[in-house]
Amino acid sequence: MFTRAGLQHWMNLSKLKSDEELVAKIIKEHDLQKVNALFASHSHYDHVIDAPIAAKLTGATFYVDSNSQKVAKAYKEPKIKTELFQDQKFIQIGKFKITPILRNHSHIRSLGLNYLPGPVPDTFDFNFYDYHVGDTWFYLAEHPDGKILIDQGSEPFLDKLKNLTTDVQVVIQGIANRESDEVILKGYVGSFKPSIFIPTHFDNFVFPLNTNADVWPLPGVKLEGLMKKMKKSYPNKKVIYPKYAKKIELFK
Repeated sequence: MFTRAGLQHWMNLSKLKSDEELVAKIIKEHDLQKVNALFASHSHYDHVIDAPIAAKLTGATFYVDSNSQKVAKAYKEPKIKTELFQDQKFIQIGKFKITPILRNHSHIRSLGLNYLPGPVPDTFDFNFYDYHVGDTWFYLAEHPDGKILIDQGSEPFLDKLKNLTTDVQVVIQGIANRESDEVILKGYVGSFKPSIFIPTHFDNFVFPLNTNADVWPLPGVKLEGLMKKMKKSYPNKKVIYPKYAKKIELFK
């Protein structure tokens, strides 16, 4: 997510749309024109805002639920291609088999509430408070070289995942809203013993995009503490910090 919300959006004084000029600049700078598919975990603005415009600029298909589709359609742009998916029905994209899995969005612990709960309104018009959560998804990506789990939530949904696979080689997981470090250590990591763990959803999206910071976490995330515990509990596991514009190679 490159476009950030400002005070004028929080105060509902200005429409909150993807900054197409910024997105186009980033796509060009980092040679991202060959993207085939885009997914979002849910429809809060910090997850969905740039996906429709990225789909327009790259020609990728934005795979959506009905909530994210409302956001995409609001642009009234024929170059934005969307395709609805269904819970636990896989999508084949080249060598990747992607399975969306429905889950619940966690309460925002710092506020003790559900943030903008419920579906995106049918009258969605790019107001900040139109970006309701909708449904929340995580994804199992299966490739001939291995399986990758992508979940932006910290609470594991093990029963649903175990119905689909008994092994995962890579876990890419959000850590910002975790109840405790143990939720991460004993969740997907403890159950599937992946060889690679990549933390996400810790970047500070409250302020303008900082492309010069290697790691710029949200206040209170305590990223370093979690990583120390991860290395102590699983000394042979490879832990990778995702950094802006740095390629990550998962399989040789």
